[in-house]
Amino acid sequence: MKSFARGILILGVLPVFLFAACSPQTKTNEPAALSTSTKISITDTSASTPAIQPTSTYVPHAASPLGVPTSTALPPSSAAFPTSTPETAPTSTSPPTATPCPPDRCAYPGQFFLKRPIPETGNTAVDVTYRFGSTQGGKRDPHHGVEFLNGFGTPVLAAGDGTVVVAGTDIEPISAPGAWPPEYFGPYSNFYGNLVVLEHQVPEGIRKLIPGYAPVIYTLYGHLSEILVEEGQSVQTGQEVGKVGVTGVSIGSHLHFEVREGQNKYTHSRNPELWLAPQHAEDGSQNGGIAGQVIDPYGDNVPVSNIVLEYLPGGPEEEAESEFYLLSYEEVELIDQPPFRESFAIGDIPSGKYRISFPLYGRQEFLVEVYPVSYTHLTLP
Repeated sequence: MKSFARGILILGVLPVFLFAACSPQTKTNEPAALSTSTKISITDTSASTPAIQPTSTYVPHAASPLGVPTSTALPPSSAAFPTSTPETAPTSTSPPTATPCPPDRCAYPGQFFLKRPIPETGNTAVDVTYRFGSTQGGKRDPHHGVEFLNGFGTPVLAAGDGTVVVAGTDIEPISAPGAWPPEYFGPYSNFYGNLVVLEHQVPEGIRKLIPGYAPVIYTLYGHLSEILVEEGQSVQTGQEVGKVGVTGVSIGSHLHFEVREGQNKYTHSRNPELWLAPQHAEDGSQNGGIAGQVIDPYGDNVPVSNIVLEYLPGGPEEEAESEFYLLSYEEVELIDQPPFRESFAIGDIPSGKYRISFPLYGRQEFLVEVYPVSYTHLTLP
């Protein structure tokens, strides 16, 4: 699963090649909240390097994330697609810092500071049939984490240095006795079964780069067959904290992995693909990721159920080498959350140029670049 297969995640109707899920059936189909953009069109098809002409751009909306200057202005008539200056068009080995950058796209280096929670001898790839915020084709709850499909007893590793704050089961409520409704680590009792939760300090450099970052995050490891740590214990990155199992609400052995920002609560779940360090591509280069928002001209978020991401290593005139399929998170509470304010995201994809397209008032099409060990944040109209 480390290779980038063509069309592995189909929006709304996802192919289920392995059954591993954390929740029963319920679904919330509601939109997202977002910010700005630059639309491009390729006009010179004869030149080896096509001319990229902007057709519209959006100045950052007041809710604009990640330290981009705010504005309530409606779109001006034009703005240049980044092509030359170091601030806006760095090489693939030198991604830009958070500012300055175009109003609709910024690359953030060094963001992925968590390691894979499964050893390299196991399956370290996220299950693309049930990404964060998706419902596996409407069959399950909107997902608050990601899955690593592995055999029973596979070691589960700490994704970062931290302190064990939970090591047990989630059968009993965590809310005060008599509180109603009772609060659990998940949406209800025994959702994760045996679980471990670690608290991690967010590196100060990342907090400075991306304003609004909480000082701590939590990683949750669910459905474990064994727990190998105790509450209050300090752990190091890569230390074994448990073993893969099928406890709680689980179909088949797998690790359910979550990232929670600021508080150890189900409502504070964030997309782990924006924290997990990318793996290496088949050619040895390092991968990156994309997080994005889709808004209308008035700054209101728009749900998109068919986002196609085409990898273009040969440039926009060549045929795409691979494609990825995404959709807006299918639970409104998961959208426009700090620190990234995204409504869709994908990690661990090859660095290089991409075409992103989706249907919205006709076909919308953009060129973006993904840098190694960085994620590119997009705000699209």
